[in-house]
Amino acid sequence: MKTINFKKIFFLPLLLVMFITSCQDEVTEITNPNEEDTIEANSSLANLMRNTAANDGSIDNIIDLANCLEIQLPVTVIVDGIEIIVSSQSDYDLIEDLFDASGNTTNDLDIVFPITIIFSDYTELVLQNQDALDVLIDSCNGENEEDDDIECVDFQYPIVFSVYNTDFQVIDTVTINDDEALYLFIENLEGGILASLNFPVTMVLANGNTLVVENNAELETVIVENQDDCDEDDDYDWNDDDFEDCDVNIAGLEEYLLACDIEAYTYDASGNILDENYLNFNAAGEVIVNGEPAVVEVGSWLLLETDSGYELHIQGLLTFSILNGDWLLLGCDEDEYIFQQETGNDTVIMELEQECEDCNNPEVLINDLVIYMPFAEEVHDLISGFSAENITNTFVEDRAGNSSCAIAFTGNDTFEIPVNTNSELIQGDSFSISVWFKMQNDIPGNLETFFRSPGNATQGFQLGVYDLNTPLFNDNSSFFLWDNDWNGEVDVQWDNTDWHHVVITVDASNTVRMYRDGTQRNMEENSNLNIGSLASDGYLIGEGFIGYLDDLRVYKKALSTNEVGALFNLESDCYTCL
Repeated sequence: MKTINFKKIFFLPLLLVMFITSCQDEVTEITNPNEEDTIEANSSLANLMRNTAANDGSIDNIIDLANCLEIQLPVTVIVDGIEIIVSSQSDYDLIEDLFDASGNTTNDLDIVFPITIIFSDYTELVLQNQDALDVLIDSCNGENEEDDDIECVDFQYPIVFSVYNTDFQVIDTVTINDDEALYLFIENLEGGILASLNFPVTMVLANGNTLVVENNAELETVIVENQDDCDEDDDYDWNDDDFEDCDVNIAGLEEYLLACDIEAYTYDASGNILDENYLNFNAAGEVIVNGEPAVVEVGSWLLLETDSGYELHIQGLLTFSILNGDWLLLGCDEDEYIFQQETGNDTVIMELEQECEDCNNPEVLINDLVIYMPFAEEVHDLISGFSAENITNTFVEDRAGNSSCAIAFTGNDTFEIPVNTNSELIQGDSFSISVWFKMQNDIPGNLETFFRSPGNATQGFQLGVYDLNTPLFNDNSSFFLWDNDWNGEVDVQWDNTDWHHVVITVDASNTVRMYRDGTQRNMEENSNLNIGSLASDGYLIGEGFIGYLDDLRVYKKALSTNEVGALFNLESDCYTCL
């Protein structure tokens, strides 16, 4: 096994040595990171991260009865004389259906050799016969026995490491996109190489919830506290047919029902389907039902916690009366909630499964984001859900050429978005404003605003352009911060019509920084910026502006230089969901 992965094991250290040798003159000295900021080989955190990223071999237990190894797909198996080519996990269901139909167990399955085995460390081995496989199976822990891999918490990728040498010089940044890459990275932290994670990092729990961690200590705590909070499915029953207990409280169950449309299947006690309907639960206590026949009906719903457990009460339906009644939460199956109702001598089962709209938004840099407007054919804030109605703006191509993914202003079509508790900004708050803009005005003396918090002499602020269309951030009293490089650069004269990215950050010390096109252009430390102690009722967008705006983001934090650079290099947003 060791010789098989020789190249994989030594590939990363070799690259790092080559990088150090070839780029030594370009290495940047930095302040020595604190011990708690680095991840060293064989440290407790490194071991936890490696175990979290280890390959879980239990996914194909229906074939190999082994938790510590996985058979590489495709693989051919024979069940009851029927040959099945297993090319994806969905084919495990077919194997199980054949087992259920014949009463066979997984021991009656024959594998067609040769096969390739993938171990927990992602090394691979080709096996020629069942005897060789049996030897490896015997080395695995049995059903539901404790093992090293951690399956109840995972990393949300991508994550990025900074890599240092022994002199604490940055020699590389490494982007990790999956578990295998993370496992190999941790395994190869050797030879004096130190690494630190670029926080924040998002962790995904077994119930689908996410937690954002800001440092090594928080990361270790999240892994330790959640590593045993799920059924790792380390038995030989594919997908755990029996209903599991639901790890949910009443608030979580209500959130599930309200999040998006629900597909409801009802069955009799023998498993025969009775009906299929689409339900929409709303916060006003209404449930809207669509189904066959093609009618829409409105009933009421209520979720209660009783001595028997959680009960979903549905009433007031006539056409879809099968859904009426008191439904007791019976258990969970994958992402489904299973309810049961006793009606006389009959038992009815109802399975509820979310039918959420697919969203391909990569969700980059969304922590502490309080306003997010991609302007994809709509004036819609993806954070608050607010949509501006009856606007006069048109939509144009964005910087990447995507049609109708940026918004145009003529100087007379300002609109306002409301301020809520999350998005209000007052003196003392750390915040950032990021927006892409494209000038169309040829009158250099005009004051044009991208984003303004209205107020008076002691309240408010604005970000826009003035004086030869130069980016400017100011409050309403005496603070001004200009993009001082603007007029000195050939490609940004006042009649410029290129897309540019501007970011303003204000931190806890009232230091204000202006970035344009990924580079810091100006800064005033401990400034006299005063935006006032009263939050505005609304923010004005595009006041007096002639040109195009795109991808407006407002954060309740001061973005770092790296985060500003990441936003500048981010592909243009043309999303309508988050």
